[in-house]
Amino acid sequence: KTWGKKGQTSVIARPGQRQSISAASAVNAKGAFWYSTYQGGLNGQLFVKLLKQMMRNRTKPVHLVVDGLPAHKTKLVKDYVASTKGRLTLHFLPGYAPELNPDELVWSHVKRTGASRTPLRKGEKLSEKIKMQLAAIKKMPRLVRAFFKTPSVAYITGQLVIRRCSRHSRSGSWRCARIRRRSRCRGCRRHQAHQW
Repeated sequence: KTWGKKGQTSVIARPGQRQSISAASAVNAKGAFWYSTYQGGLNGQLFVKLLKQMMRNRTKPVHLVVDGLPAHKTKLVKDYVASTKGRLTLHFLPGYAPELNPDELVWSHVKRTGASRTPLRKGEKLSEKIKMQLAAIKKMPRLVRAFFKTPSVAYITGQLVIRRCSRHSRSGSWRCARIRRRSRCRGCRRHQAHQW
């Protein structure tokens, strides 16, 4: 709110300038982190360009988990994936399930700890600040691996969190194990379902 002379529209000077940048990234359970920044929204053509950048110099097949963004499902994208002859496979997450996407954990970390926590100084560019932060994450494979310990993305590594059955819950403790289907409680040998 402000005030002004009667009959004259008041003008308010706003400091600073609004800046924006978009970014795409990919992570894997071994700690690798790939990213690219761009301007504007993501469409099929731009997504194919980003996929080509990511696939450059890859010798092994890549299985990429993506969300249901319309740009990920265009004919252009399908044609490009088919042209890789099995070197690239896209796996789509169910709708409205960001907790299943490990890449969302990276962006949550960026928002909690990075550029959004400190205002830009005069003459400072948002794009440079974001690129510096993403480059720093790329150099921290231990941090990237830590994201995959979150129970909601354990399906990727096979690392599931289980607990002892209710009869032994007071004396039992949480433990992690490489498990395929079921585990038995050490106390009574009853089958216990996974707790995700």
